[in-house]
Amino acid sequence: MKWLLVLLVFLGGGVAWAAFAVPTDAAVVNGSTISQASLNSDVNAIAGSAEYQCYLNSEDYLSSNGSATAGLPPVTGAGKGQNEGDNPTATTAFVATYLDTVIGHELVGQLAAKHNVTVDSAQLADARASLTSQITGVMQQVSQTAQGQNPKFSCGAVSPLTGQQVLGSLPSWFVDGQVQFVATASALQEDLAGVGSSEANLQSYYERHHAQFDTVCFNAAEYTDQASAQAAQAAVNFGTPFSQVASSATQSGTIPCTELVAVAGELGTSISTLEGVAVGKATAPINVNGNYVVLELSKRTPTPYATAKPIVSQAVQEVGARATQTAITNAERHASVSVDPRYGTWVPVNASVFAPFTPEASDVLNASANEATVPTSTSPFSG
Repeated sequence: MKWLLVLLVFLGGGVAWAAFAVPTDAAVVNGSTISQASLNSDVNAIAGSAEYQCYLNSEDYLSSNGSATAGLPPVTGAGKGQNEGDNPTATTAFVATYLDTVIGHELVGQLAAKHNVTVDSAQLADARASLTSQITGVMQQVSQTAQGQNPKFSCGAVSPLTGQQVLGSLPSWFVDGQVQFVATASALQEDLAGVGSSEANLQSYYERHHAQFDTVCFNAAEYTDQASAQAAQAAVNFGTPFSQVASSATQSGTIPCTELVAVAGELGTSISTLEGVAVGKATAPINVNGNYVVLELSKRTPTPYATAKPIVSQAVQEVGARATQTAITNAERHASVSVDPRYGTWVPVNASVFAPFTPEASDVLNASANEATVPTSTSPFSG
């Protein structure tokens, strides 16, 4: 669910940002204000972190299935304030996009409050670990694509950036705010799954579904057609050694031992496909990107709750994902939102901020401030 995986949900738009706070509100959401001061501080934090921008570009690239136009709008513009040391302005495209995100986060917080969903220190710690892991995973995935060496996504790092490096490049207060959002949104999903978000709720769910969280080890063989895969399944279940059956496969190997629900998720199959398989027996063929995979279960052991807790929480969130998305969509459509005209216009039907129109050239007092600047790298990894 993108609301949980992406801290900045890019829906388009834009607005100008100055380095000083103006004592008015950037937006009002159902009576709750988003100040220009807080918006400016957030944008300033993002503008100061090349690593975080590379992560956001990378996440957007992956979620767009490798679109050539993927990535966030440029953060900083050409103009500067009048005083020495003033920060450069931020682009209208980026700031309105980010304001759109802040409005979305505010709506999620209000929805959580409506359902009496709160988070404790343990949930915040889990959210911080989850966020760190998410960023690391995104950067590793992008490094294995055709854009792996593109500075827009890699920041020029020799090895993929880690979540710890990316979050370490941001002010602690900004990271704390993102962690709070991830924890709240996760707890909301768990609540709307009908399970609840407390430790007792999650442990109860684990006890009712403990077999799904068993640690399993599989041998795997891939075939180009379903008939060959079915023949392999039958041979294994009849007693033929898996190594002999796999010799006719296009490729074979082992799947690292992990929880059963995680294997099902990676293969994009239902948990029921794997849950009833006995040790030494094979699964029915699983269609993975047009090829057919047969798995032989080689080992299965119970996983203690303390070890399984992160994936238990993830499984519950997935159960509640659809209900949560529906609730968020309804909240967006019925929200009372006003946006400072300098930042754009709130469009209820799209639940997003549309940027102001570009002014006529004759209306711009210092047109040269809008001229493109020569790109420079802000990466600490460049030579």
